[in-house]
Amino acid sequence: MVCVSANEVSSRVGDEAAILDLDNAVYYRLDPVGARIFELLAQPTPLHDVLATVLAEFEVDEDTARIDLLALVGDLLDKRLVVVISRDAP
Repeated sequence: MVCVSANEVSSRVGDEAAILDLDNAVYYRLDPVGARIFELLAQPTPLHDVLATVLAEFEVDEDTARIDLLALVGDLLDKRLVVVISRDAP
């Protein structure tokens, strides 16, 4: 399961998202699809649920959606904007 980090603040700006990394004072911008994914990760969420939502809401094939989702989550993890948590975590 993945969830947004406590060390960020974010806001929707139109269809996009602006994210401030509080540790490094760096802003990031996500396009509409990335913003929706980040919104879905506001609560601890299994990535397969995020993928299902992306497939339902956007015109994209499953392979492309999966590859792009994993790439975005990997990038967000590298920047410490999201964290991986255990299903058993409170």
